[in-house]
Parts: sequence; structure tokens; C-alpha cells
Amino acid sequence: MPVMVSGIGKDGHYFSRPAETLNGSTEGMGLLLDQGLYPLTSLVISIRREEQVLEIQSEVRHVTPFDNHRNLVGVRFQEMAFV
Repeated sequence: MPVMVSGIGKDGHYFSRPAETLNGSTEGMGLLLDQGLYPLTSLVISIRREEQVLEIQSEVRHVTPFDNHRNLVGVRFQEMAFV
């Protein structure tokens, strides 16, 4: 499922870019993301559904290299809201 992820990367700069989900549960999800991140970083995950957007405040729990360009980023959900 495609999502948009935004937050502050390892370089200290704000980013907002698409990511792909690998798995998900009621508590979190695994994302493929081409952004360097530190554990405990706050992220906002945006999921568009028809005319609404679900925004999920989350926290990075782990970052694992996946391939030459992307990391597998495990996040834990904190708060959700439709906007």
C-alpha cells in the first residue's frame, strides 16, 4: 500500500516522500523508505482513502538496510486522525 511519510531525517532536514508498506498491524507497520532515520524519530504517515486522509503520528522503532537504496523502517503508531 503506498503511503506518504514526513519527518526529520538523519541529516537534520525535513522530508516528505512516498513509501511502500511491507506489513502492518493495529500497533505499527514496516515501511520501505529511501531516507536515513534514527530510532525514536517521530514521523507522520499519511494514507489517502477516497476523499479523506488518515494521518498517523508514529515513532521509528528500528531501521534495517533492505537493498541498495532503501531501508526497512519499523514504526509504532501513537495517534491517528482523519483530516
